[in-house]
Amino acid sequence: MSVPSDIHSRKPGSISGRLLAPFRRVTSSGSFISEIDGLRFIAIGTVILFHLVVNLGIKSPAAYPVPSSGNLLVAVARHGFRGVELFFIISGFILAYPFASHRLLGKPPVNLGQYFLRRLTRLEPPYIVCMVFLFFVRVAGGGSVAHLLPHLGASLVYCHNLLFQSESPINNVAWSLEIEVQFYLLVPLLSRIFLVRSKLARRSVIVAAIAVSVMTEWLFIGPESWMYLTIIRFLHFFLIGFLLADLFLVDWKGSAPKSFRWDVVSLVGWPALFLLWNSPGLSAALLPYGHLPVLGALLFPPLAFFLYQAVFRGVITNRIMTNPWITTIGGMCYTIYLFHNPLIGAMASLTKGFVPTASYTLNVLAQGCVILPVVLSACALYFVTIERPCMRRDWPRRLAERVRNLLPRPAVGGIKSPMSDQV
Repeated sequence: MSVPSDIHSRKPGSISGRLLAPFRRVTSSGSFISEIDGLRFIAIGTVILFHLVVNLGIKSPAAYPVPSSGNLLVAVARHGFRGVELFFIISGFILAYPFASHRLLGKPPVNLGQYFLRRLTRLEPPYIVCMVFLFFVRVAGGGSVAHLLPHLGASLVYCHNLLFQSESPINNVAWSLEIEVQFYLLVPLLSRIFLVRSKLARRSVIVAAIAVSVMTEWLFIGPESWMYLTIIRFLHFFLIGFLLADLFLVDWKGSAPKSFRWDVVSLVGWPALFLLWNSPGLSAALLPYGHLPVLGALLFPPLAFFLYQAVFRGVITNRIMTNPWITTIGGMCYTIYLFHNPLIGAMASLTKGFVPTASYTLNVLAQGCVILPVVLSACALYFVTIERPCMRRDWPRRLAERVRNLLPRPAVGGIKSPMSDQV
């Protein structure tokens, strides 16, 4: 769903602006929140790094065995899947924005019919094309149609997590998109929190709901639980997005004040976040309960909340994360997310023998220099041809007109007699 646009307008006048223009997201208003696309870049970057290391380890376990400890690259990459949770925060912000704008600032109300129709026209075509295409790729690679077809059907209606309680064998990353859909359906209800006029009371309720959700995940939701791949496990991340949207609209009024203090938050916070994820022993010593390491589970949400603020409020951080190259790649994150893992796997099958040095880290980086440009180029092509056109609200009408123009038109005046050319 597009964000209403009293925020940042694009300035494509520079050389890089003109170069990147065909790959920029289309919004209904022509404006966007550049920080959000910068955050999308961080989220998709961590997920890509995770799958790069995993795929190399699977395709070439002898040359690329994933070290269990002592490697900084792996220490970062092994938690790259957390980028999905970073995406959930962004979704919470984006989807809360129009509802909060109406209820807190008096902007036009959200038409729920248009809200749901927009999801169907904006996100479904790229998703369906991707899943059907990968289904045929799996079949062509030797997969059984009888086995894969039920998984395809369940994935297309976003029920695979619930029916199979596992990731789809057609495209494993689709599990998170099903959770996004569950949240999408809940947003009109959850957004009623913005009817509370008192800022303190409203935010206190959101923070309390975040705390309850965090504790629920930590204490009760292990991998064996039916709730493991549902919105119940991840609700607090979406609600952090709600809290950020509240701050953005009410306190920052669409443009957060900048300070170098928030750059310090970024400089210290991101390493601290990965340190939390890589300290299970310390977590167990502090509090040996729950299904997740206590530091990573309980401190990740509030730390992520401040790190996201730093992107908006840091002087240097904001300048970096709103760079046009970063925001353009971040804006293509949906396509990249859909295709990056199968593409990395396919490329790793071709490059698995490429072991240029004796250093695991340097070899992975070298593989990234080979694989990732191919992945990004393929995704950019799909983005331009499939996803980007669907960003226009009126694309069904445009497509119908194009089809009509391609069809042969009947001759004027009825059917021509074969004798009419004879004199």
